Amino acid sequence: MNFYATRGFLDAAAAIYFKGRDTAIADVRIGNDTLRLLVVDGRRIVTKLQFLDFHQPLAPSEIGETVRSGRFAENVVRGTIVCGDAAVKDGKGEIAPYVDWSDFGDFDAYRELVLNRHRGFVRDRERRRRRLIADHGELTFAMNDTADDVFAFAQKWKSRQLRETDHDDFFARPQTAEFLALLRERNLLVSSTLRVGGNLIAVWIGFIYEGCWSGWIFTYDPAYRKFAAGHQLLASMLEESFRCGHREFDFSAGSDDYKLTYATHVRLLGTIGRPPLSRIVAEGAKNGLRQWAPGLFRTARRAKKAIGRTLLPRSVQAGGM
Repeated sequence: MNFYATRGFLDAAAAIYFKGRDTAIADVRIGNDTLRLLVVDGRRIVTKLQFLDFHQPLAPSEIGETVRSGRFAENVVRGTIVCGDAAVKDGKGEIAPYVDWSDFGDFDAYRELVLNRHRGFVRDRERRRRRLIADHGELTFAMNDTADDVFAFAQKWKSRQLRETDHDDFFARPQTAEFLALLRERNLLVSSTLRVGGNLIAVWIGFIYEGCWSGWIFTYDPAYRKFAAGHQLLASMLEESFRCGHREFDFSAGSDDYKLTYATHVRLLGTIGRPPLSRIVAEGAKNGLRQWAPGLFRTARRAKKAIGRTLLPRSVQAGGM
């Protein structure tokens, strides 16, 4: 089972995103797979939610005696392949990269693999790390930093990054901070940081569950961009993950270059069940617009996001439905 199917994650999501509503956790069969999901008001099955990055179908031994029926879900794990396979680069479908630590007897073996694939990149990041130390002092890495400045730092710089890249600024909704605070209160959150000379320069916020270290928020202070501050934090995290004996370091969903640089495998994500007719029609229209009028498609997408942020009720925005 993955973290997203645990009672801890689902209970916290229910408490923040569906306050005052009747919620339950249920095993839901969709097609040939069973997912553990939130059910709201006895009927609404929640398959999309802020920070619910992908679904891992339950193993037969994890499925309870009572199973509900569902219709459709996106971002469901369909298989796993090794980085470097052609399917990783064909651009079709969503992926979730990760490091499988069972392939390595020591951390040096993993580092050598990354070096062999991206030697120039790795050497460059190592030079920048030495320069950062020379210019600003020793680095201090914390696996789980609960200092007061961590959340404020993450919100400031992640919000800026999301807005500048035309993505939804989930920190603009109060539920985001409430959800993270509740997870921390329940000892379910891990906030990893890198400081230099006493200054906080990079943050990763996520979780560790059953030997898998994963996360949702990864950001850094742009004043330290020339030192590749985010990569410096990630380098420390990867080494610490191996030292702790984890089975995986998970980069969650997305095909960002930095994820594929360090990953050894990717999960292939797809849909299960039958999509609603409205989705089929919308996808057909979107694909046609993207093909024949790409500029208009980009404008429409930006407008849709802006309208969603300003007009939709908070509960709908937060639930991603």
